[in-house]
Amino acid sequence: MKKSDITIYPAAALFNGRSTYFNQALVAGLEEKGYKTNFPQRDGFEFGNLNKALMDKLPESEVPSAVEKIIYYLDMGIFVPQSHVILANLDEPQDEGVLVELAHAKNISRHNIGFRTDVRSPYGSSSDGFGGMHFFPGLYLCDTFIQHYMPCKTPQDAKTEMQGLVDKIDKEISPMEFSNIKPATDNILFSGIKDIHSLEGLRELVERYISNKDKLESYGPKIVR
Repeated sequence: MKKSDITIYPAAALFNGRSTYFNQALVAGLEEKGYKTNFPQRDGFEFGNLNKALMDKLPESEVPSAVEKIIYYLDMGIFVPQSHVILANLDEPQDEGVLVELAHAKNISRHNIGFRTDVRSPYGSSSDGFGGMHFFPGLYLCDTFIQHYMPCKTPQDAKTEMQGLVDKIDKEISPMEFSNIKPATDNILFSGIKDIHSLEGLRELVERYISNKDKLESYGPKIVR
């Protein structure tokens, strides 16, 4: 295998400009190295199109919940299984979704790399093996854990420090070790749909969601109030 055969899934929060800016810079560096990426903030659904496709078939009150579920199954049913490496941002506060994705990836034998640029140490000392974060994700979910200091005092410093992080990640990926990983999925929502972003693909996805709605909802917990 070559670098171009390896697909990386960057597991990270993407709810504000600070996170999304960092994410795209990291992905750009990895792709310059030759890797492929499944990048949610770029390759995920356009919310307006997904909402419209669902609004045509579901009551308006059910659409927000359906969007959440479909995006969850896109990440867990497509992006994670179809990647060789899960690259997790474990800066504080740790994102719950990232931890769920890491655990899922571990269960299906993907290679997990966690990294931390955060100098905060809420669960120990910054000098310990996991930089003072809670040790559970690093010890039990990661195959490799990277600490990387990024003060980013100037734009040029930020670029250099990001390149340093990319280089560290690159050194921990050995394509020959991943020949046993066969990225694939048989998810009931997405399997066989060639383009999930096309109008035709979205319509098929929505039809499958409606047909399997009870089954998909059965995966969740019983809520007791």
